[in-house]
Amino acid sequence: HALQRVVVAVAVAGGAAAAVVLLPRWRARRKIRRMPKVELHAHLNGSIRRATLAELAAAKGLDVGVLGEPRTLENCFKIFKLIHDCVDSLDIVKRVAREALEDFAADGCAYVELRSTPRALGGSSEADYVETVCREVAAFPAATARLLVSVDRSRGVTAAARSLEELKALRRRDGLVDRHVVGVDFSGNPTSQHGFAAFEHLFREVRDDWGLGCALHVGETPRTDGDVDHILRFASEKPRRVRLGHALAASRSDLERCSALVEVCPSSNTATLRLAALTDHPRLSDTFLRAAGPPIALCTDDSGVFDTSLNNEYLMVHEAFGTSPEELVRVVDDAAEAAFDLAGCRAALREARAALRTR
Repeated sequence: HALQRVVVAVAVAGGAAAAVVLLPRWRARRKIRRMPKVELHAHLNGSIRRATLAELAAAKGLDVGVLGEPRTLENCFKIFKLIHDCVDSLDIVKRVAREALEDFAADGCAYVELRSTPRALGGSSEADYVETVCREVAAFPAATARLLVSVDRSRGVTAAARSLEELKALRRRDGLVDRHVVGVDFSGNPTSQHGFAAFEHLFREVRDDWGLGCALHVGETPRTDGDVDHILRFASEKPRRVRLGHALAASRSDLERCSALVEVCPSSNTATLRLAALTDHPRLSDTFLRAAGPPIALCTDDSGVFDTSLNNEYLMVHEAFGTSPEELVRVVDDAAEAAFDLAGCRAALREARAALRTR
């Protein structure tokens, strides 16, 4: 409302011409904030509230100095280590999940897919972790929420296979988990020696036998092992069942041929690529300056790490590219069509838009 007050003050002072310029801007930003949105790329632990992280770190006597450092890729993984050390019980996992969902709902998010790597905490199992998050997701009243179970490439293929076997067994015996786990995420440190080729057989089983979606981090940083090409070939086989995370080091032509949606995270990518301006972002400039490239979704990645929100990601794009609210609605529509619970996402978005029209 600060901009609205400025508009009023300018108009009262006689600056009607300036008010004519500022008022449409305020109205556009207001529409963007209010529009129902879809979040497809949000890491659970990375979405921890700053205040919660500071509270937990203080209770454990941990140094939080890295939070004041620039968000280079190296520093990001130091922050992830800090979060990892703080989130050490299922009760804390529940709190972080609940607060993250509250924050997304406050930004108008009608449908959200959280993602997280299961951990055995305090004598519990990885299955306990998945069940805990699924129960928080299922109980959340203000948005339709689902879970992607993450495979951390840096832990290697043996650990990934073990985690997925546990997930398979859990889905068979727990209907709530089966309903709310809608995909598997390939993530972890992008500089890890482990490329997608070693994990491909696992993701083929997830996609082709289990019928779940695959969200694949790809091209966050340049690699020389053909990882990007390997992932794009896999994605192009069934692009409706695969989404690509970031895809910064992939070419526009390769992504267009693949046709899978790319999850773009403006704040995260700007920081880790050290972009001078958001207009230098390869995927965003393709979409909004050249009307080219694959479909995209705007996402937060790690809102707590990058001190952002879903509204902020949309407003950043609006300011940098002059993108209208109507254009951003089409981005939301593309994201919705790539959701791994397609029917659930369509219904949630339709309901949220209907509710907005009645206000």
